Amino acid sequence: MCMSFGFLLLFACLIALTPVSEVVARGFAGTRESDRVVWATPGGRNEVRNLSSRVCETKRAASPTSRESSQAGFQPMPVNPEPGAAVKFTRLSVKDPGAHNIEAVSLLIPAGWKAEGGVQWLPDHLILANLLLRITDPQTGSAIEFLPGQYFGWPPMGPHQPQGGNYMGSILWPPVQDAPEFIRTFYASGFLGRLQGARVVQTEDFPKVAAELAQFHGGQSTARCSRVRYEYQGDGREWEEDVYVTLVCTPAMQRIGWSGTAHSFRARRGQLDRLTPIMNTATSTLRQSPEWFGYYLYVRKLFLDRMARGIRNAGILSEAIARNSEEIRRMSEDSYQRASQSQDRISRSYSEYIRGVETYRNPYEDRPIQLPMGYDGVWVNRSGEYLLSNQSGFNPNVGSNIEWRRMERSP
Repeated sequence: MCMSFGFLLLFACLIALTPVSEVVARGFAGTRESDRVVWATPGGRNEVRNLSSRVCETKRAASPTSRESSQAGFQPMPVNPEPGAAVKFTRLSVKDPGAHNIEAVSLLIPAGWKAEGGVQWLPDHLILANLLLRITDPQTGSAIEFLPGQYFGWPPMGPHQPQGGNYMGSILWPPVQDAPEFIRTFYASGFLGRLQGARVVQTEDFPKVAAELAQFHGGQSTARCSRVRYEYQGDGREWEEDVYVTLVCTPAMQRIGWSGTAHSFRARRGQLDRLTPIMNTATSTLRQSPEWFGYYLYVRKLFLDRMARGIRNAGILSEAIARNSEEIRRMSEDSYQRASQSQDRISRSYSEYIRGVETYRNPYEDRPIQLPMGYDGVWVNRSGEYLLSNQSGFNPNVGSNIEWRRMERSP
């Protein structure tokens, strides 16, 4: 399949929860559904989104050239903070009203940045859920945006299945392997309408991340991970925007199943490279909660077992989940551990391309985390807040009733 909950994983994303090989094996049998997914139809303007809903909580303690990263290309600059400067990251908790308002995901965002959006369920689509989230700096307009992902299948099973139609939860569309084409086809007339008329500056591939993803999906899967840099004008200002695309393809039984996900970093022209390490902290720290992960797996099981009616009826679904809570817990344990370990590996591989970041180990969670480089002191507390400081002798424990632990760089 062609595939940054994420890329991310990065991509972060939710789509990695269902390996593409399983989609191909199980998602293309049965009767066709005639509905269409709005965002995936080129030229469609009626987006399936509601970014105005506030379901996020910040917990406070107080044609262009394609290149690989080894060549000259994107060179995000280190933050290079001034002596005495400090950066704070707070933990953003994204609740899911469609899952009893439990925490779906969490991530780190720069203190003072605002978040809007959340998890959107798509009961007629195999992806089932998307994280539609925008995180913005109200002072500068810089933004991180998680875009919707989708599963696709090709060719159609019969003569009466139109391109763009929904067949058993997958959108009928021939595989797209070029990142700018994918952006232009599925986002430019909707979620990324601001890029219409934008200039593509450069495209860069991330082969190491792609190899990790292909291994995760297994079988004959191939993956491509790319970053596309755009320049454009908007609101009387000049902007730069990097769109990160992950495409995964898996052939099976004379058919191809594929998937695509994306997210973007946006800043005023000349500022994006400097801010990329900070924005990368948000995408690389995206974590699904075990409880929501189990919920998602159970809903997916209902879908694959032809029980879509249970997904549409919230009362039936809630009753089924309560009745089978122990089954949900068991079925999610191994899968969650595998997905978490894979995400850690992919995030670390990805950080090698995002210059200006370093890997630390969180002493509370005993897992790696990528943070901007250039700081002498990096601290974390139990609430999931991080402080990065260059002030000589700085110790956040002094005068505080919160325990802060200093983090060490990971070898």
